[in-house]
Amino acid sequence: MGKISDGIYNFLSVHTTILTDCQPGWHFVDLKKLLSKVPELQEYFHILKLIPRHSAITIVLDNNSLPVHSDEPPVIAKINMPVINTNGWINLWWDDDKIIDKLANQDVPIVFNSQIPHSVERVGVAQTPRIVASFTFFNEPLRLLE
Repeated sequence: MGKISDGIYNFLSVHTTILTDCQPGWHFVDLKKLLSKVPELQEYFHILKLIPRHSAITIVLDNNSLPVHSDEPPVIAKINMPVINTNGWINLWWDDDKIIDKLANQDVPIVFNSQIPHSVERVGVAQTPRIVASFTFFNEPLRLLE
């Protein structure tokens, strides 16, 4: 995954202002351009037999950057891919006020149900910004949620 993460980071550095602006939250990026500049990412999706629809970058600076939320329907299954600084952060999934699942230090891609309320919080020492690439697909990877 290191080569893909490095490729995404390089793409953001060269082809966007996301890293220099460094505004927390969700930032859509040009999917076709990203795939053309990071062929390893395109190959990864090809191996999984997934057809990407959208790509976005999430930037987290503190516990207020991505509070508890559900993503916009109709998308259910998304893949989040670590880019940089994911250690010291935790992804939390919620049912009302109760944590039902968690993942600390995301260092590999994850498939998750984006309709379940979720958040990202700092736990301990963590570098910022935390940057993760998020992808949706025409053929959602629902089989990977099992």
